Amino acid sequence: MKIDDAPRLHFHRYEFKYLISGTTLSGILRELELRLDRDIHSDATGSYFVRSHYFDTDTFDLYREKLAGLLKRYKFRLRSYSSSTLYTGPLFLELKGRNDNLVYKHRLQLDPGAVERVMMNGTKHFAGLLMDSQIEAGTGRRFVYDVFRKRISPSVVVDYHRTAFENRANPDFRVTLDSDVLAYRAGSNGHPAGNSRTISDGFHVLEIKFRYHLPGWFHRLIQEFELKRISFSKFAYATDVIYMNTFYSNLDRIFERRPACLN
Repeated sequence: MKIDDAPRLHFHRYEFKYLISGTTLSGILRELELRLDRDIHSDATGSYFVRSHYFDTDTFDLYREKLAGLLKRYKFRLRSYSSSTLYTGPLFLELKGRNDNLVYKHRLQLDPGAVERVMMNGTKHFAGLLMDSQIEAGTGRRFVYDVFRKRISPSVVVDYHRTAFENRANPDFRVTLDSDVLAYRAGSNGHPAGNSRTISDGFHVLEIKFRYHLPGWFHRLIQEFELKRISFSKFAYATDVIYMNTFYSNLDRIFERRPACLN
């Protein structure tokens, strides 16, 4: 994925999600191709790779807040666009949250080499990098605060391929289709560890993102294909399948998560 000269760092919008597959997928893709442009970061296949490195507490407080449906909640992640075993650019620390129905996201662009070096020694060293670099204001400051207050550390990694569409005349409206969503346990350095687990077998996650209102043609698309809005959190599904579902998941939770959060 290429990086813009000045990537957008702050978002406030509504986000609606739908699960689709089969003939519904082909019909929706046909409509999107007619009305929107492919995202400028798309590769020759029309999509791009996304990796999210999520953080949580040793008792999975952020995961539990999602399950409880709290109207005000947030989480931190590192967002990259490469399947490399090292952090590569562009790399962002993201604070993503919800205030009732409105979703916000604030991004802080990072030096991947510096992050790689400090994450080898744990999350507190990453927090130290933010403080030493004097970029801890805003998103960075809140992350540092949660590292020491809540003892957050790397929890799960989620990989997927994204097909994105945009209206260049209206950048506040965007449509994405995510497929091949895989979850991994995160090592102490934030990178994937162990075997992957799928969390999107046989379907795509369709997401519409807008600031003010949906175009009339998309309303008609929802009606035509009888799309049902759902709540689908990659972070929550990944945490569930990695740490909550089996005896061995519970061992990972006991013997890895708690020591990691104390480092």
